[in-house]
Amino acid sequence: MPDLIILGSAASVPNAQHDTVGLALRGPGWAVLIDCGGSPLYKLARAGVAMEDIRAAILTHRHADHIYGLPMLVQGLWLAGRESPLPIYGPRETVDLAQELLQLFGLSEREEMLPLEWHRIPLREGRQVLTIEGVQINATPVAHRSVQTLALRFENKASGRAIVYSADTEPCAALVHLAAGADLLIHEATGKHEGHSSPAEAAEVARQAGVERLALIHYPVHGSSLASWRSAAAGFPGPVTLARDGDVYPL
Repeated sequence: MPDLIILGSAASVPNAQHDTVGLALRGPGWAVLIDCGGSPLYKLARAGVAMEDIRAAILTHRHADHIYGLPMLVQGLWLAGRESPLPIYGPRETVDLAQELLQLFGLSEREEMLPLEWHRIPLREGRQVLTIEGVQINATPVAHRSVQTLALRFENKASGRAIVYSADTEPCAALVHLAAGADLLIHEATGKHEGHSSPAEAAEVARQAGVERLALIHYPVHGSSLASWRSAAAGFPGPVTLARDGDVYPL
C-alpha cells in the first residue's frame, strides 16, 4: 500500500527535531518527492527510500525553504551514477527559478549530468499532474500572497483513500474544493500572517472540506508551545495532530 512520509515539518526555521518542510509519496520500489527542503537524499534514506526509487519531484512554490535542497538532490543522484531522467514539476515561476538555481551551481551544463525533465503545471483547479502506480496526483492553485503556489491531492484508486497537502496558503475556497471528502488534510499552520494560515484557520478549512483527520505542518518550532498550537485547531471536530518528521500516513 502506498503512503505519505513527512520528511520535514517546520516552517522556515528548523530545530533539532523538525527540519524544513518536505514529504514523499512512497510505494514498493518507487517514490515521488514533494518539496525539497533540507538534504532530501539523507531524509529519504532515513525513511528507507532508496535513491534509485525516486521517480519524480514536485515543487509547490518557489520560496527558499521549499526548494533549497534541489541542487544537492540533483548533484547526489548524478554522483551516484543515475542516468535515467528525473521529472521535476511545479508552477512556471518555480520551475524557472529552479533551473536558474541549478545553473548557479553549474549543474545544468555538464554533458554527463542526468537528464532533467521540466514540467510547468498550469494554474487551474484540479489539474492532473501525474498518475503513478495507481495513485493520481492533482494540483490546485492556492492563496500564498502573489506567489504561484499549488496544493496537492493524492488519491489511491485502489483503496479510494485521499490525502491533501495544502502547501503554503491562506484559507481559500479552492483548497476546500480540492480537499473535499479527503481522509486526511495536511495543512500548513505558520500562524496569522499574510499568505499563511493559523491553526484555527486550518481547522476551519478542514471542517468545510469534510475531511476525516487534520495534521498541521509548516508550523513555528521556536518560541511556540506546540501543544497549544495543536489545541488552537480544536474547531475541527475530528482528530488533530501535529505532523512530525518521520510520520507515515497510509494511502
